[in-house]
Amino acid sequence: MNWAYFHLVINHFPIIGVIIGTLLLVAGMVFNNQGVKISGLGTVAFSAIMSILAYVTGNPAEEVVRAMPDAAGSLISRHEGLASIGMYLIITAGLMAGVSLYSIWKKEKSVRFLLIITLVLALISSGAMVYIGRTGGQIRHSEFRDAATKQYMIDHKNDVEDDD
Repeated sequence: MNWAYFHLVINHFPIIGVIIGTLLLVAGMVFNNQGVKISGLGTVAFSAIMSILAYVTGNPAEEVVRAMPDAAGSLISRHEGLASIGMYLIITAGLMAGVSLYSIWKKEKSVRFLLIITLVLALISSGAMVYIGRTGGQIRHSEFRDAATKQYMIDHKNDVEDDD
């Protein structure tokens, strides 16, 4: 097993997890079910933690993939840049989920407001994670590459990265 494999295994948790957590949070709010709300918040927080692991395994995975003869370096760079942004988005959602959990535990009046903020952040994170997952898939799966992606590869073919 190499880092690329480990990254591929880990990176699905933040993508699927934040979507499931968001859906649970919506269901908990719609049906006013405290247990479902708590499950959704916990899932969003867990997804944020897993995003850190996915990000940390990204650089070693990049080294493995760049060594492959048909590696699309420009797509790797794009994915890495978007993953940085996405990680901060989902971490923000995860931290807000933690604050919401604490607020529920303390039975504070601000619970509803905090849940709404968490839901908005989780929705944004869900969209970002889906897109970031798509850009990661395009690195090795040419069937995911549409005309815009192919043009991006052409436009950035000669980009040079400064790894120092």
